[in-house]
Amino acid sequence: MADPDPSRPDLLVRVEQTRAQSHTLRAQVAELAEAVAEVELDVARVQEVIAEQGGSLAAQAREHAQRAREFAAREHAEAVRLRRVAAD
Repeated sequence: MADPDPSRPDLLVRVEQTRAQSHTLRAQVAELAEAVAEVELDVARVQEVIAEQGGSLAAQAREHAQRAREFAAREHAEAVRLRRVAAD
């Protein structure tokens, strides 16, 4: 982002407000991504219990559990990335 014109103090204030808001929003999105990851891990655990019970849905439940764990890992990685960006 280019630096604002120093002869326009109103723009300087607005730029700082926007940067602060952007930082806050990134932190909130990171927090939500972590929450989504936790929910997906819960889904994976439930699917694993279903798979352990055997039966006709066991294979499908194992696949769902694996996908949920992969999704959780991606969400966690996104949260880490957003926190790193917000810290800059």
